[in-house]
Amino acid sequence: MGLNRSVRPELRRGFTLVELLVVIAIIGVLVALLLPAVQAAREASRRSSCANNLRQIGLATQNFHDSSNAFPPLRIAGAEGWASYFVLIMPYLEQGSLFDRWDLTRKYAEQSVTAQQTQIKAYYCPTRRPPTGLSVAEQHWPNDPSPPPTPSSAGNTEQRFSAANNPPGALGDYAACIGDMRGTPNNPSAEHWFNVNSNGAIIIASPNPAPGNPAAAGFQVVTWRSNTRFSMIEDGTSNTFLAGEKQIPNKMFGRQKVGDGPLYSGSWSAIPGRIAGLEDPLSRGPNDLTPSGGAVDAIWARKFGSWHPGVCQFVFCDGSTRLIRVTLDVENLRRLAVRNDGDAVSIPD
Repeated sequence: MGLNRSVRPELRRGFTLVELLVVIAIIGVLVALLLPAVQAAREASRRSSCANNLRQIGLATQNFHDSSNAFPPLRIAGAEGWASYFVLIMPYLEQGSLFDRWDLTRKYAEQSVTAQQTQIKAYYCPTRRPPTGLSVAEQHWPNDPSPPPTPSSAGNTEQRFSAANNPPGALGDYAACIGDMRGTPNNPSAEHWFNVNSNGAIIIASPNPAPGNPAAAGFQVVTWRSNTRFSMIEDGTSNTFLAGEKQIPNKMFGRQKVGDGPLYSGSWSAIPGRIAGLEDPLSRGPNDLTPSGGAVDAIWARKFGSWHPGVCQFVFCDGSTRLIRVTLDVENLRRLAVRNDGDAVSIPD
């Protein structure tokens, strides 16, 4: 009698179509539940990396102060643009070889391509973009009232805002805090965020010689003097912004109009620096195109802002980093931005 090798019919039976659809639906639900958690974990990691970048910038600034007994200025001189704050702190970010490529007596436009275009990873927020891409060499008008990206000329402009004076350069997602729009006169009808009356921790230097005709061929800044130091942070180093994430609207990377010009150039205060206060609340996100208030000057390029949902990160003068909600009222925001207003800060939890 031979062996019966037949298999019972119920053992040959596979999944029915309905069963397969149920399994696929269950997997889909699990993926839908898991994906937001994965995305949140990734954003938390990127936000932590961003905070670490700001911490490095803060420590570099403190080390500069230890060496020079003063904070690095926002820019060595005004007018056509000499080295910015982000050049001066390079040696304290282990970027001494790049710093050595700079001739601080000469304008940004006169530096080598290597000096202008070499990227520094610590200057980029990983949530916003990788450390690639360069600024666009283009004419821009600081008094342009039209919203980005619409180009518009608004009156006369200066050589420092020309494409020739701003050849393509490395970018960055952080800015030093200059204070608020009003400066030490606290005059809502005037601007003092780009001169020696600025009331933030990092402001413009006093060059020697003063650039009476900086457009002249061969003009050089021989020496310069910083105008802020720790003793001038009268409101307390733990209550005063040093630097933070700067607003760069979506689809405007590298554009001069929003202050995303060459980070190493001091041709415009809005490139390496930002202000905050009554006229300049924090940006609500990458798609926020609300202009700054007050004088129609750099109204698309003055704010701090982040691509982290609901918050903007800052490093304070004491080197600590903190998340600030983008909904913070402008009164307290101003108190954090100004180094010597004497007002107590109250930040909701």
